[in-house]
Amino acid sequence: MYSLIKARLASMEELKTVYTLDEALKLYALHCMEQDIEAGRARDAANDRRR
Repeated sequence: MYSLIKARLASMEELKTVYTLDEALKLYALHCMEQDIEAGRARDAANDRRR
């Protein structure tokens, strides 16, 4: 959950009082998917530049 706080998607207070564990885990999963997509796009762009 620290990564949600570091990414400024949620504060510790929000994680404790606003979100349920299920909601926080879904938010974390979405954050991870977004990071994976961005990394894939960066790899694709790098490969395109090499061609």
